Amino acid sequence: MLPKQSENGMEGDDEREEESEEENSEADEEEEEDEPRLKYQRMGGSVPTLLQSDAASCIAVAERMIALGTHSGSVHILDFIGNQVKEFAAHSAAVNDICFDVEGEYIGSCSDDGSVVINSLFTEEKMKFEYHRPMKAIALDPDYARKSSRRFVTGGLAGHVYFNFKKWIGYRDQVLHSGEGPIHVVKWRTSLIAWANDAGVKVYDAANDQRITFIERPRGSPRPELLLPHLVWQDDTLLVIGWGTSVKIASIRTDQNTGTNGTYKHIPMSSMNKVDIVASFQTTYFISGIAPFGDSLVVLAYIPGEEDGEDFSSTVPSRQGNAQRPEVRVVTWNNDELATDALPVHGFEHYKAKDYSLAHAPFSGSSYAGGQWAAGDEPLYYIVSPKDVVIAKPRDAEDHISWLLQHGWHEKALEAVEAGQGRSELVDEVGSRYLDHLIVERKYAEAASLCPKLLRGSASAWERWVFHFAHLRQLPVLVPYMPTENPKLRDTAYEVALVALATNPSFHKDLLSTVKSWPPVIYSVLPVISAIEPQLNTSSMTDALKEALAELYVIDGQYEKAFALYADLMKPEVFDFVEKHNLHDAICEKVAQLMRIDSKRAIPLLIQHRDRISPQDVVSQLMAAKNKFENKFDVRYFLHLYLHSLFESNPHAGKDFHDMQVELYADYDKKMLLPFLRSSQHYTLEKASDICVKRDLLREQVFILGRMGNSKQALAVIINKLGDIEEAIEFVSMQHDDDLWEELIKQCLNKPEMVGVLLEHTVGHLDPLYIVNMVPNGLEIPRLRDRLVKIITDYRTETSLRHGCNDILKADCVNLLIKYYKEARRAIYLSDEEDGTRSKRDKNRSSQFAERSLSVRSVEVKSKTRGGTRCCVCFDPFSIQNVSIIAFFCCHAYHTTCLMDSTISISQQQKKPPTPTKPPDELSYYEYDNGGAEDDEDEDTSSGSPQMRCILCTTAAG
Repeated sequence: MLPKQSENGMEGDDEREEESEEENSEADEEEEEDEPRLKYQRMGGSVPTLLQSDAASCIAVAERMIALGTHSGSVHILDFIGNQVKEFAAHSAAVNDICFDVEGEYIGSCSDDGSVVINSLFTEEKMKFEYHRPMKAIALDPDYARKSSRRFVTGGLAGHVYFNFKKWIGYRDQVLHSGEGPIHVVKWRTSLIAWANDAGVKVYDAANDQRITFIERPRGSPRPELLLPHLVWQDDTLLVIGWGTSVKIASIRTDQNTGTNGTYKHIPMSSMNKVDIVASFQTTYFISGIAPFGDSLVVLAYIPGEEDGEDFSSTVPSRQGNAQRPEVRVVTWNNDELATDALPVHGFEHYKAKDYSLAHAPFSGSSYAGGQWAAGDEPLYYIVSPKDVVIAKPRDAEDHISWLLQHGWHEKALEAVEAGQGRSELVDEVGSRYLDHLIVERKYAEAASLCPKLLRGSASAWERWVFHFAHLRQLPVLVPYMPTENPKLRDTAYEVALVALATNPSFHKDLLSTVKSWPPVIYSVLPVISAIEPQLNTSSMTDALKEALAELYVIDGQYEKAFALYADLMKPEVFDFVEKHNLHDAICEKVAQLMRIDSKRAIPLLIQHRDRISPQDVVSQLMAAKNKFENKFDVRYFLHLYLHSLFESNPHAGKDFHDMQVELYADYDKKMLLPFLRSSQHYTLEKASDICVKRDLLREQVFILGRMGNSKQALAVIINKLGDIEEAIEFVSMQHDDDLWEELIKQCLNKPEMVGVLLEHTVGHLDPLYIVNMVPNGLEIPRLRDRLVKIITDYRTETSLRHGCNDILKADCVNLLIKYYKEARRAIYLSDEEDGTRSKRDKNRSSQFAERSLSVRSVEVKSKTRGGTRCCVCFDPFSIQNVSIIAFFCCHAYHTTCLMDSTISISQQQKKPPTPTKPPDELSYYEYDNGGAEDDEDEDTSSGSPQMRCILCTTAAG
């Protein structure tokens, strides 16, 4: 009942609540929807044409063919598609039942015309039996084709069950049963024959010729003329009975004992057969047909109208176009419905329950494995209505997969395909639909992760999905899964993928890893580079994108551009990159970056290649980087390192920056400042002094003041600030300024300790008495006595050393003077190379000259240059050619002939014969050396030979 309207106006809420409840219930039903067990197909072929002018009445299915009986009395043999193979015009009235033998070689039919006809399907054999009353059922012996007895069972409105078999004299009918009303159905399996009449179902064992059991007709079932009973042998021992709204399953156990000769022993029936009703249930619908379905049942259900109520035993009124669709239900033996399907048969609105029938093809399969039938094992079911034949068969793996896809269970469908169910082509279809589903759900990452599994080795499929993802602007999520081989895609696909990564800052790291991992041969780098370069100076440029661009530059051979990016990215391997590709010219613009990466490697590189990048450029770049890299690194420290190394390699290379270097040393390496000040000549003294004063660098101040000439100020710094009298003395002694000594003494007089030290260390520089005399009376000097003793001792030692040194000096001076004197008495022989001829010509005269000049050391000088002086004997100039000359260290020179004549004449006057010796032309220049000075005059005179002397000097001396 509808809810009553309330006065507070809330009925609308109630309605909405009811609607929401209905929606929830519908949603629950949809969620709980079970997969259909059967699929349906309307039989085509010749069937639609046959039923246009006739109506189907019954059907039978063999292993290889189908037989369809019609109301006109014809039996049509069809293939499983519905094409007619053969037709038998067997009867003159409606065909009520059709039956095949097991082999499918014979077909029997019965009709309302009272005839039973058995036709051979492959021969012309035909038998017809007349019973003169409408026959409703027929069953051939399963072994009809193999046995000569040609047995069959039939029955009809006469109420007799005829058992017909062939004897040697002809065919004989045996009445198995009669007297309980018309026979509605007969079924034969092995040796068991079951039939149904108005009383119930009986089972007869043809092998023992005995009745086995009787199963009573269900109470309340409709009259047979309204709804017929249905019998089906599920196997050799299970009989399924569907009658009205009742289903029973009888299990018949036969204990047949046979002898050795194959004959049956006569045992009482009670001990031979046992019948158990193993299942029984009631339905809410009329049973128009029933058949086994593995371990379940298929029931053709007819739904009664509302006017029928629940009294199924009453007469079903004629429905004028208001009947419901017949339903095929799959139920268990406990009446649990597994599936329900309504069939849209032609003209269902006008049909009654008796107008439908159900037949099934022989099968031995099972549906235990995964709920699906194995290929080739699934049974076929045929639902017959007067104008339609519908084929039903279990859904196979492909149907299962399709149903999963239709209901959005793509993952389960994929699992089913991967498990090997269905055709291999289904993998592509399922994969495509699964991906489409995920794309619709915007689950792009999940779809991308499944692509390797779903697309496998299909290059065309990969390319299609790559461009589809690109169209959706979701290609970056697919890139990590794209294959680079097996299959290899077109280069355009890879380029589009890389460009998609490059244009999305969120995926720049993925771009870098992809560029490093993908083989460069599979794509062209230029389109990718063109997509990245416009971003270089924008906010979208990231370090990962820079590195990726650098990798692309390397692939394309643009090493200088790659180096610039590596330097900006502070990559430590940039130094190896420079050496590997000889990029020393490229470092000119990246000084600051290289120093930041590794100054220990950058500085030697910059110094080694300072012909490419001058120190001025290095310093200017580092100074410019001070603002650019603020708070990231100390530019001045790197300047110090660079300039220090540069100074060590070449003290003059960075002379323009020595002023700067002074300050850098003062800040970073004070120990090296003083050696630098001493070595360099290119810094400004005033600036250096200011720096040292500001940083209180005393020794450096002293050196600079001394270099500036402010010796007194420097001395004051040493004494007053350093307090090092020894250094003060050393400083004063180096200046060579007597006034500084007085200044030193004056500044030390006020400090007794310094006076004592001064007395100790001035020995050798000043007279200690001078210092002592300047010391004021009464000044207490620590350890004065010991220091005076030491001063005296040192003074004596120094005096003794001086006397010894003077004696040695005097002796050395005398010896050197003697040596000089002897050397000055020696002569040098100078001749022209043209004098050789003349020398030979005057050999006799030369011999005589040589005999008187044994001590002469001569030199042959092969020179065409002539002196500008004159001979001291003949006063002719020495420029005259072909003349030999003898020169003395006293600066006198003579022609050889003039000097020889003078020497001979002197010798004659002294009456001393000349001593034979070498002629001057036979003496080499190298025979005269300073070693000759070692020969003293005594040795010369003791030899008994006269000395060659300068005539003028000898005369003057004489």
